[in-house]
Amino acid sequence: MTRDEFESAIANGIPLMILDNLVLNIAEYINDHPGGRFLMRHNIGTDISKYFYGGYCLEGNQGPTPAFGHPHSTVARMIINDLIVANYEDDILPKTMVCK
Repeated sequence: MTRDEFESAIANGIPLMILDNLVLNIAEYINDHPGGRFLMRHNIGTDISKYFYGGYCLEGNQGPTPAFGHPHSTVARMIINDLIVANYEDDILPKTMVCK
């Protein structure tokens, strides 16, 4: 899925997210996420990799030290497999280059 296709789907109300280079359709899962519906809706159209792997937390970052997120379980990774609808092809990703 290209960036234009991704943005068009979002504009048409399809709740998509990106995890690494995978496009996830969360329509069937948005109400079941343990973190809540707000968390899922807030991140529609974004790359959620930093949240999924526990490197960042949406809340609690106002203090002197940043809060850290929750690294997801194997069960969460299995759920992700069911949500994948495409590979994301971003035109700003670095291209492979051969140096001599």
